This record gives sequence, C-alpha cells and structure tokens, in this order.
Amino acid sequence: MTGLVHHMRANGLFYLLVLSYSYLVITMTSRLWFGDGVNIFATYTDAQTLNQVVLDANKVYWSKTSFLFLTLFFLALRLDHRLAAGMGATFWSSSLILMFGPSLTLMGAFTIGALLVVQQVSTRRIFARRDAS
Repeated sequence: MTGLVHHMRANGLFYLLVLSYSYLVITMTSRLWFGDGVNIFATYTDAQTLNQVVLDANKVYWSKTSFLFLTLFFLALRLDHRLAAGMGATFWSSSLILMFGPSLTLMGAFTIGALLVVQQVSTRRIFARRDAS
C-alpha cells in the first residue's frame, strides 16, 4: 500500500523539507525545459567574467554534491533519515550562505533543516532501526 512513511502531524517539518525541495526542483526544471532557460547560478552570484562564473558554478556544484554525499553518509551511519536530511539541508544552505550571502530560499532551507535536526534530537529519534538481515 502506498502512503506516507510517517504521520504528517508529527513529522511535518520533514514533509515541509521534501515539499520545498520538490518545488525548487520542479520550478527549475520547468524553466529550464519549457521556459526561456534558467541560470541557477545567477540566483547566487553576479559574477562578471567567465572565470568567475565557472568558479561560482563549481562552488554551487560542490555544495550540492556535498549535500547528497553527507545525507547518504549519515544514512550509512544508521542515522534516522529525517535527521540525515535535516543535517544535509543545513550544510547545503549554510555553505551557500557563507559563500554567496543569504537569500530567502537558503534561509528557508537552513531554518527547516535546523528545526528538523532539533526536533529529531529533542524527541531522541536519532538512529534508525537496524536491518534484520
């Protein structure tokens, strides 16, 4: 049966993170393929030369790749998936804020990620159940 893994009310922050990231990806994809194109790096930087644009693009790519790696690494360490996602989102947003300054999207991702980490730690839902096999 298909459905949510966790109850919506008790895990609203996790589902809010999923929905907000879904919105980000869907919006970016629709602008890329069905709009006038999208320069996702322009939301982070106002680089003037090609070398600066490439350097800034590499920073954004590093941050996104690190977000994915850290989330997978935390899952491999048996951390609860909500905690892993919150920690990954907090890293992603804070690294971009430090490199490019705050934006509404990054501050929102940081806030949701940090609140998710606090929620998981305060409710002591830190580790996932060990696989029986």
